[in-house]
Formats: sequence, C-alpha cells, structure tokens
Amino acid sequence: MRAIFILLAACLLAAPAYAQRVSVQNQPAPVVVDEPDSNIDLLKQSIEASQPTVSAPKTAAPAAKTPAPAVTANTPTATAPANSANTLDMPLSMGGTVTSVQTSVAPAKKTLSPAAAKRVQAAKSKRRTAAQTNTAKKAASAQKAVKPTQLEKDIEKNNALLPPGEQAENEAEAENTEEESSEEAAADAELEYAVRMLEKSKEAAESAGRKIPAPASQNRPNKVPAPNKKFNPNAFRPGVTWVPSQSTHFEIYTQKRTGSGISSSNMSMTFENAYQTLRRFIPWMMSGKVRVFVYQDHQSYLRYEPNAKAWSGALAYPTRGEIVVYDTPGNKQGQNLKESFTHELTHIFTQQFFDSHKTGRIMTPTWLDEGLAVLLEDQSYPGGNGPWNNDFKTLNFQRDPANKPGFGSFSSSSSFGKTLTAKRQGPPQYLVPFDQFMEEGSLEMAESRNKTQDWYFQAYVMVRFLLNPAGGTSPSNRMQFEQFTRLLAQGEAVRDPATGFLQKDSRGKTVYQPYSVEKALGRSYRYATTSAFEDAFWRWANR
Repeated sequence: MRAIFILLAACLLAAPAYAQRVSVQNQPAPVVVDEPDSNIDLLKQSIEASQPTVSAPKTAAPAAKTPAPAVTANTPTATAPANSANTLDMPLSMGGTVTSVQTSVAPAKKTLSPAAAKRVQAAKSKRRTAAQTNTAKKAASAQKAVKPTQLEKDIEKNNALLPPGEQAENEAEAENTEEESSEEAAADAELEYAVRMLEKSKEAAESAGRKIPAPASQNRPNKVPAPNKKFNPNAFRPGVTWVPSQSTHFEIYTQKRTGSGISSSNMSMTFENAYQTLRRFIPWMMSGKVRVFVYQDHQSYLRYEPNAKAWSGALAYPTRGEIVVYDTPGNKQGQNLKESFTHELTHIFTQQFFDSHKTGRIMTPTWLDEGLAVLLEDQSYPGGNGPWNNDFKTLNFQRDPANKPGFGSFSSSSSFGKTLTAKRQGPPQYLVPFDQFMEEGSLEMAESRNKTQDWYFQAYVMVRFLLNPAGGTSPSNRMQFEQFTRLLAQGEAVRDPATGFLQKDSRGKTVYQPYSVEKALGRSYRYATTSAFEDAFWRWANR
C-alpha cells in the first residue's frame, strides 16, 4: 500500500509540468527577424510587410493559389508545393534560420509580326510535307522490294523440283551470279564506251591524216624501280599476271591471256628488228636492256595503264627504261606494232643518252627528240618508205616569205606570197622560222591551233636534213650528227690553253663546257647562226 501511495503522488506532481510543455509545443513558432544585414534581409522584410501571416486550422484545405509572394519559415509545418513552370523557390539563410521564398513567375510570350508568323507557318507546313513524302517513298520501296521479280519466281519454281541440299547450292549460286553480273555489266559498259571512242578517234585520224603519238615527256611514272633489287612487275602494274621472257636486248613481260584468243607469234623478233633499225642510225645513243610490257589486247591496255590514250599504240617511260604496248595479232604482219615500238624505243635511248648523269629529268630538246623518233619510225618500213617520207615527196612545204613573228606560220593559205618551188603541187604549207620552232613550248602552241601534224612534219624534215639529207646512211652525215648530239647532251671537255691537258675540278673530274643548239650547230656543221642553218636547209629542200 505504501508503494502505491508514493506512485500516485508522483503522478500528481508531474501532470501540471507535462500539460504546460504540451501547450508550449502547440503554439506557432515566432518568425525571427533580425536587423537587415543584406539585400536578402530587406527582401524578406518587404515580403512580410506586404503579406500578413495567415494561420489555417488543421482541418482546412490548402491555401489558395495567389500571385502574391508567400514567406514560409523552415518549420515542421507543411508548405504548399511549388509549380515548377511558374514558381521560383529560393532558399535564404537569415539570422541562423533557413527560409524559402516562393514567387509566381508568369511566362513571357513573344509576339511575332504577321510576316514572321507567316514564314514560321510555311516552314512547319514544308517540314510536314517532306516528312509525308519520305514516308510514302519508303513505303513504296519496301513494297517494291517485297514483290518478287520474274527471275526470282523462275528460280524458286526450278528449285522446288530439287532436293533440299541442291536447292541451297542453287540459291547460293544464283545469288553470286547476280552480284557478279552487275559488276561485270558495269565493266563491260565502260569497255564498250572506250571501244566506241577508239573507233571514232581512229576514223577521225584516218580522215584528218596520220595519228601522232604523245610525247614521251608526258608519261610520268609514279614510282621508279630501286637499283640492285630484283624487279617485280606486279609492284608497278598490279591487277595483271605477267609472264616473263628474255630476248637479246629486251626483258619482255607478257600478260597471261585470260580469254580464248591467240597471241601474236615472234613478237620478240619484231622488237629486235626495231632495235637493229636504230642501230644503223644512232648506235652511240643505245644503252642496256629495255623492259617491255605487252598487254593481251587494247581493252587491257586502256584499263590497267594509267597514261594510256585511246588513240595510242604504245607508251614510253624513258626515266625508268620501259615501253608498254598491246598485242595486235595479224595487224598488217606486225608493221603497226613495229612502227609504234620503234618510235617509243627511240625516246628511251635518246632520253637516257641526254640524261647521262641519271637525274630522272627529260633533257632532250623536244624538236630533236620527236623529229628523230618519227624519222626512225619511218625507217621501220621496207626501204625506209614510210608515210613521213611520202609527205616529204608530196607536200608543198615552203619557207614563209612574210616571216611573221609568233606561231601564225602554221598555215596552208597561199595568200602569204609567191610559191618558192614548182616541184610539188597543192597548196603551200609554210614552216615556222627555225629559231621560234626550236623554242620549248612550240609543240603546245601548235596543238592549241590544231596544227600538231604540221609541227611533227617540220621536226621530221629538220632532223632528216641533219642526220640523213640524201636519204641514205652516209657516214659523214652520221658523224656530224653524233658530234652535234654529244655537244648538246654532254658539252665539250675543257683543256688548259697553256698545256693542252684536260682541266679537272676539285673532285678530279673533267670539266665540260655546255653547248647551246646554235653553238653546237656552229661547231658540228659550221653554221654560225640559226638563220644560217635555216638558209642551208631551204637550199637543200628546194634543190
């Protein structure tokens, strides 16, 4: 009993204290406002002054939305949720108490001008139309792809009669055939176009005159074989299987024939005959073996050779000693091949002779290089009676009496003056003054005026006068021409006037004096000037 009495007394004493504590907790917490220390304090005070505190009972609904700002203390009581689109919620630290300030922000709307609104509407309409068009195209293409072709129907019908294993093989074979046929069709179309262009160019060349090979200086190889290494033909002309062979003066690489055609026989003999033709006229220019690449036909020549032209029969790469031709079985017993091969072989030997120091540059004067090539090309015919020799006998070429400057002398008009010779019939063809003709760039000028064949004919007759004026193989003429070319290519060794011995440089090598064309003509032929050379030529031509 005593214990129960003591417990009741303790409860009576604790009840008033508990009731007082509960009443204190239920009272709203005062808002603490200190003296303004910053602009944020001023903002808080202004908001409190403009909006009185509103206390709501626990059973009341949430406060209605109002555009006026509301200040909410950081107390356990709940606050109205903020609208993320239109409400700005800023946490503030004021006198040790964290307070959130919420303000309603109305979205700003930009008013467009009538013209701008019209442009925006047009752009939206255009995008919708494009999207609808693309959707329609995709649907149409998908529908078209789903629909089987007649070929697919036939394959499916035929495969239905086969066992399952053979059906799979037949389907794979048909698929591969279809893929290959599309590529082959494109390649065949390109070849057919090239062949048509070739036939047209041949017809144009036959109607206009003789075809003219491209100068060897235009053939620039991308790579040069490294010295003292085994030559690999596929490294310079890939995509073709080459079969090597040897002759006395040539390394021959022939394309392995892929079709059922027949290759020309004794092709190496044709090359050796061209070599012997050059040996009769310019033996001092000839050097070591020359590489020859022979394509199986003209189509392969155009496809795999980067510098090949549809109207060309062969190409020369003098800086690396290579000639490229294509096989022409039964082509006038190989005369066309021998003619074009002799022309290109002359370029090889001439350029190597003039570039004795192996600089890799084309150093031969263009008029001399091309004139000598067409002259020896003519000598590949029986008796040397080629087309250029026929032109020499029949064309009424004359000296231009007007002697006009520039390159206007490439003309066949008879209005320039009187005829200087009565031996030839037809309209006169006036040659360019020699000093202008021997300048670099005269060939390009003639090509621009569609006078390429006239330029080659003049180069032919000038070199013919220097090397072979009588049409034979006179040793005296050949010796003069040899001295002329050596002076141009190498110069002349300088001797000490006091002792007569050859002068040496600091490295012990002989010093050579370079020669110009005019100076070499004077030393070899006793022509003091280029004009004297031209006068002697016309005396010979009009004899």
